Amino acid sequence: MQILSIHLTDIKSHRDTELSFSSGINVLSGANGSGKSTVFEAIGYALFGVDARDFVSNVDRFISIGSKRGRISVTFKSDDGREWQVSRTVGPASKWLLAERKGDTFEVEEHSGIAETETRIAQLLGLLNGRSLSEQFKLVIGPFQNDFLGPFIIRQPTKRQEAFDEILGIDTWRKTYKGTASLLALVQEKVKILEVEVEGLEGVVAILPEKEAEFAATGAHVEVQQRVLAERSAALFDLEALLKDFESRQKSITTLATQIQLLEGRIRDGGEKIATQKQRVDEALHAFALVEASRSGKESFEQAEEQLSELRNMELMRRAIEQDIAKLEVKARLLSQALDHEEQEIAKVDREQALEDRLIGQTREDILLNSASFTAAEQLQERRNAADRLRAERSLLEGRRIALVEGEDTLAEGICPFFQEQCLNVAGLAPADHFSMKIGDLDRAMADFDRRIGDAARKVAEAEDAEKEQHANRVRLQELDRRAAALEEGRRRNHERFERLEASREEHSRVAAEAALRQNDLQRFSSLDAEIERCEGERKRFQADRDTYTAQLKDALDLDNRRQTLGLWERGLRDLQQELAAFTDELAELRLHYEAAKPQELHAAKEQLLIDVATSRQQIEESGRTLERLGKEIDELKKHQLVMAEKRVLISTFQEKERLVRFLRNQVFRSVSAQLSDRFREEITLHADRIYRTIAESDEELCWGDNYQIILRDMDAGVLRERSDDQLSGGQTMSAVVALRLALLQTIGARVAFFDEPTSNLDLSRRENLAKAFRAIEVGREEVTEHWYDQLFLISHDVAFTEITNQMIPIGE
Repeated sequence: MQILSIHLTDIKSHRDTELSFSSGINVLSGANGSGKSTVFEAIGYALFGVDARDFVSNVDRFISIGSKRGRISVTFKSDDGREWQVSRTVGPASKWLLAERKGDTFEVEEHSGIAETETRIAQLLGLLNGRSLSEQFKLVIGPFQNDFLGPFIIRQPTKRQEAFDEILGIDTWRKTYKGTASLLALVQEKVKILEVEVEGLEGVVAILPEKEAEFAATGAHVEVQQRVLAERSAALFDLEALLKDFESRQKSITTLATQIQLLEGRIRDGGEKIATQKQRVDEALHAFALVEASRSGKESFEQAEEQLSELRNMELMRRAIEQDIAKLEVKARLLSQALDHEEQEIAKVDREQALEDRLIGQTREDILLNSASFTAAEQLQERRNAADRLRAERSLLEGRRIALVEGEDTLAEGICPFFQEQCLNVAGLAPADHFSMKIGDLDRAMADFDRRIGDAARKVAEAEDAEKEQHANRVRLQELDRRAAALEEGRRRNHERFERLEASREEHSRVAAEAALRQNDLQRFSSLDAEIERCEGERKRFQADRDTYTAQLKDALDLDNRRQTLGLWERGLRDLQQELAAFTDELAELRLHYEAAKPQELHAAKEQLLIDVATSRQQIEESGRTLERLGKEIDELKKHQLVMAEKRVLISTFQEKERLVRFLRNQVFRSVSAQLSDRFREEITLHADRIYRTIAESDEELCWGDNYQIILRDMDAGVLRERSDDQLSGGQTMSAVVALRLALLQTIGARVAFFDEPTSNLDLSRRENLAKAFRAIEVGREEVTEHWYDQLFLISHDVAFTEITNQMIPIGE
């Protein structure tokens, strides 16, 4: 596997950076802040799926200032020789895509989600070991600069062991052992709870035989009560039949007595109504005579009423004509006033428009006379471009001067500009003055540019003033054009008002003529008031006859009807008297065979039987409820029996699980994690010791002890001396950590690794040895370790790495 290139777009200080990598060792160099660590972070983000928030506190800080979105593309070659490209964006709606090279282009693979993309990349990198790519990168493959020492310097043994167990992937066994403790406690607690529940159920189920006996006794008692109820119900039925017969006779007697009373009342009412009806017949005869006497006067009144109605209609017509005349006169007066006012307004607007026309023409003439040809305004952009070119050339000169001054100062101190450290080629030599003449020439050239820039700035200011004045004149002329257009529109509207004035004059003449015509129509109503007065006199003279006729007409017309009603009522009275005699004879016959005291005796007997029947039914219902309650209690107790049996089975099951969990904890989980830890530490110690001896050039033995503690052993005066990590110097600790990390990388199968400033805290000798160790690792010689790297990436200012690197990549130049 080999990373071929990376392309960063708007990532921190990299606006558009593309780097290519070779196989073997690649060293990134450059000044502090040039973005070397950002390249490693970008590879971790795009290729290994590390979260951007692991590098920065806010995702926006991972994007270049002023940009809203960044993009990283990493091209790599898998072990089978195929070429792939991973691209991942930073910002809103981030995407992570994997594409395979097909000819000259890359074809994106379709994945269902980020998880599938990560699994596919891990497969291509050979890191599909059950642990996420981001964790493998952060913990071993490419730890951040501040986390390089990482868990190696954790003082607490337990926390250090947990950290390395997680890195080596054996923490699962330890976590499983700890997790089964709570599982065992849970199983034991469950057994205790079930035993308590079974004990409680045994006490409840103990009363089941007693409830079953009570249920049988209550059932027998219910049968006896049901037989008694049947006997009492039969006696009640016979008594009710006898009582019903007596009640039927009593009802017939009561009904006849009531009907006789009603007939007697109706006969009395009928006699009174017949007398009243005879009086109404007499009143109708009198009314008929009055109607005939007043008929001619009533007809004369109606004739006068009809004539008066016609005259009133004519009066309404006269009033409508008078109103029309009044409206026409008002309208004519208003039209006359409006004509006078409109003529005055039209004349006034004509005068104002003429004045406005003269003002516009005079103002336009003044603007055109006072305008000059501003040649400078036309040359504004040209003068600005010339000024910008002068400033750019002057900035280049200033940059060259700063570089010369920095170079002079740096060489005077004996510092190498490339590696930012003491240069052995110039150390101890007096600096030669190669810069003063060039700096002087640049100062004179910059002074000449300052003078030319000032002249250009004045010309730009003149052109800008001329452009502003031309713009102001254009705005004024545009305003005059708008005013002239508005004036023309006003003239058009004033002409339309003048045309409408003629139509108003015609309307005024038409209204005056119509008012004169309506005055002529009014003349034919001159005798109307006299006719109305005559008809009202006639109407008043015959008013009494009409009132008498109207008042008596209803009674006179009802004469025949009243006579017929009187005859009908007289016949009905005779029928009622015959019916009363028949009902009186029937009532006497019924009372002759009826015993009045017998129904009372029967009612008393019935009430007692009803009480007895109700009592029996209530007793049966209560016994039924008792049976129902006992049945439910027995069913519930039987359910408790079943639950108790089920819980006993569960107790046996959980006891078997408890024995299994104890066996797994004591015989399996407790020992596996420790055995795996010992095996990994032995294997890693073997490789790390050889790497450490190369870096340190000593006979000290590096050992990774219990709880992953760094230990160095050597012979001191023939005695074995052993020192742990808290007794080592910074250089020893750093060398040991580098050796152990290289061995860890080999153990997890990573074929690419990243080291950010691995020479920190190392002296010159150890830095050179570390460089040789990296080269030995890369080429697989000197028996340091097997050749297991495809690529190694380092960030360093150390000169020692220039001798062993396959490619030196400058950043920020």
